[in-house]
This record gives sequence, structure tokens and C-alpha cells, in this order.
Amino acid sequence: MIVNSHLCQRLTRKPIGTTVPSLPHSLALPFFRGRFAGLGARLTLPRPDDAPWAHAPGIDPDRILIFGNGEAVGWGVRSHDLALPGHLARSVSLRTGRGTDVDVLADPTMTIASAAAALPLGRLGAYDAIVVVLGLSDALRMTSVARYRESLAAVLARAIAHRHDGAEIVVLEIDRPSTLSLFDITPGSILDEHADRLNAEAADLCDELPGVRFVALPHGQVSDAHAAPTKSSDVYRAVADMLAARLRAPLDEQFAAGREICPLRDSPQTESERLGVIYDLGILDSQRERRFDDIVERARILLAATGAAFSIVGPDRVWNKAIAGAYASEIPLRGAMCAETIKGSGPFIVPDLWADDRFVTHPAARFYAGYPIEGPGGIRIGALCVIDSRPRPADSVDLVLLRELALAVQREVALGTVPAVTA
Repeated sequence: MIVNSHLCQRLTRKPIGTTVPSLPHSLALPFFRGRFAGLGARLTLPRPDDAPWAHAPGIDPDRILIFGNGEAVGWGVRSHDLALPGHLARSVSLRTGRGTDVDVLADPTMTIASAAAALPLGRLGAYDAIVVVLGLSDALRMTSVARYRESLAAVLARAIAHRHDGAEIVVLEIDRPSTLSLFDITPGSILDEHADRLNAEAADLCDELPGVRFVALPHGQVSDAHAAPTKSSDVYRAVADMLAARLRAPLDEQFAAGREICPLRDSPQTESERLGVIYDLGILDSQRERRFDDIVERARILLAATGAAFSIVGPDRVWNKAIAGAYASEIPLRGAMCAETIKGSGPFIVPDLWADDRFVTHPAARFYAGYPIEGPGGIRIGALCVIDSRPRPADSVDLVLLRELALAVQREVALGTVPAVTA
């Protein structure tokens, strides 16, 4: 999508209510900019150190990206499941009845000036909604209103140009600095007033753009939760519920229109991309690990299958990192079911392999069901799959459970693997 000249003019027009800064405002600038420069990198609050995503159960999941700093970082909790991504995934799924995948790209040192360059442009088209969380560091450093609007306009212009048709962009309101007990800022201070000015500018900008909305924070709930450090997760729950309520309608509209409007969701990925991630992970030909074995065995039992495996699709073979029941340790790539599974982002089922000419069959395998496993960057590296010695109807597999088990494998992959055995 190309941003037209008329849209560019609207994005960069003069800020509303532009005034000459007052003398106190001008005198305060060096102090606040010095005090809060690089703040995100200096904070010692806990923050999530696990994989930057969260999921909620269900099939045909909606995909959401959270981008920015502030609430996106997850200050105060150790897991993204307890931070905004986890709460948003659950809250959206509760409203839509579908699964939800939430990725997060957050940097505590990000400012409005650096945000446009940090957008993952190649991935934006794969998301059904994009949540932009920016501005707290700029409110604290008193970034000028004109510069803030110009930089936010650049972020939104790039996001609009690279999103898929129908994807919603949400810009979250900047929290008033005084609501954050960490900073010990007086309510109604010059910093609060500046945050209000930046928010007014952001709201005005969003009102002019198609498929972009400004969302105000639930201030009462957020302020109360910020009062106690142990209530950090409550903050994220309140923000997530508010975001989910706003996102439900556009997500439902996209689902009703069909996933075809999001071509990158199932777009082909190159062999070099896949192999690059596999080699970076060091997972091919690595040692067996009980954590993977346990998940695969659960898959075999819970899905009532003869065999199950966590398979890695290598350059010329499919190698099984974990096996349960009747399953070969590796098979040639040509005619392999898992090689077909990784062509899409959802489940792949073959009720009767003997009746499908695409696959090289084996006497022990008549039925196949698999779900792709993604590595860093959303690159599909393999699959969690089950086989049965007899044909089965496609609806004999619980797809929600298959996806949950695959995501369990994916979480373990993100933690790293035991190095390969060397001769």
C-alpha cells in the first residue's frame, strides 16, 4: 500500500494549539531531559525475560503486534504471560471465541524519534491489529509537541503503508507520569500537563487516519494498580480489557471477510530463511531432551495416535527431535508430510495418506495431523505431528489441543536446546 500525498499532508500538518513555550517550561527542559534521558536502560524493575509473545487457546487465531515502550515493556512482572501480551491474548479470545497470538516488540530505550526505524516492516502485513505504545519517555523528557506529532506521523505512515488491508492500528494514550509511583511526580505537574498535550496531538492525528484509532487508558483502574508494585499484572489486565473491547469489532470483521485479506499469514517462506533459523538455534541433530519428549508423548496419548513427533525440516531430510510410539527417527524430505505442514501457519491434516499421491507412504502411517512450529521471526522450522495406523476423519483431532501442544514445543524451542553431539 502506498501512502498518497493527501494523506502525507494530513500527517504532517501543524500541531493543534501550538504556542510559544512559557519561561518555566523552557527553564525546565534541561532538567527533565537530563533526569530522564536513557531512563529505560537504567530502571532496575523486573521485566519479562521469556520469549516475546503470548497465546490464548483456540483455532484460526487472530494475530496482534504490540510495539513500543511503556506498558509494552512489561515492567514489574517476569513473564509476558502476566504482562500486556498475555492479558490481551486472553481478553481478545474471551470476546471473539477464537485463538489469539500476540507478539511484542518492546524497547525501554525507544523514543518517538527512534520508533519509525524500529518497526518490523517485513512482518507488519501478517498482523490483524497493531497496538502502538509510545510517548511516556517523551512526556518525561518534554519532547516538543511539534516534534512529537511529526515523529508519530512517521511511525503511523510506515505502519499504514505496510499493514494488510483491514488491519486495525491502535495508539494507546500516554499514562500521566504522576500515576507512576516510581517517579514521585506531583499530580498536575508540568510533566502531566505535557503528557496531556502530547495525547491531544496524538488523538487529533489518529482521528484523521483510516483504520487508526486513539484509545484512552482506564485511568481509575490503572492509577489504583500503580499504587502498589505487586499489582503490576492488574495494570496490564485493565489495559488489555480496554484494548480488547476496542479490537473485537475490527477483528470480527476481518475474520468474516476471510483470512485471504492477510496474504502474509500463510505466505511462503524460503528455504534459506528456514535453514538459517534452524542452524542459529543449533537444534538439528541435537541431543534428545526430556522436555520435548514429554510434550510429544502427551500429544500421542491425548490425540489417541499411534505415534507422535517434533520434526525439524532440514535441507534434505525431516529429522525428529522427539519421538513417541511408532515413528522413524528421520525420513527423506521428498514426500514428507511435515514439509507440507510448514507451508502454512495452521493445522495440516491428511485423513488417509495412502489415498494422497503427494506423500511417500509407510505401512505404519495412514493418518497424519500436524501443526507448524515457529522459530525467531515467525519462521516455520518444523511441526508437531501425530500419525495413526488407520485412516481417520479430519474432525477426529482436537485442533485446539493440537495447537496448544505445538505452542508448548515452541516455547521450549525459544529457551534454547542442548548442543548437537559431536564425534
